[in-house]
Amino acid sequence: MPARALHGDERIQVERRVRLLLAGRSVLPGVIESADAGADLWALGMESLAMVGVMVAVEDEFGVEFPDELLTRETFRSLAAITDALLSLTSGEGRS
Repeated sequence: MPARALHGDERIQVERRVRLLLAGRSVLPGVIESADAGADLWALGMESLAMVGVMVAVEDEFGVEFPDELLTRETFRSLAAITDALLSLTSGEGRS
């Protein structure tokens, strides 16, 4: 648990950057800015083509590459899920 607490600030910062990135790319305009981190982006109206744009934008912004096993609807289900994937990729256990 202490390790998780240490990453709390980092998690908040990453989630905020992802939210701003999606807002800047007009993904779910008027919704993403105030959506709960766990809100289902698909239920809110995100479409498959938008997900591809999100994936590319996140890879560019954070300097990572999503491995094939993370290229799923579930990875991009919510801001929290995207943040979890990013943190796993940048923690040394992921691949870039």
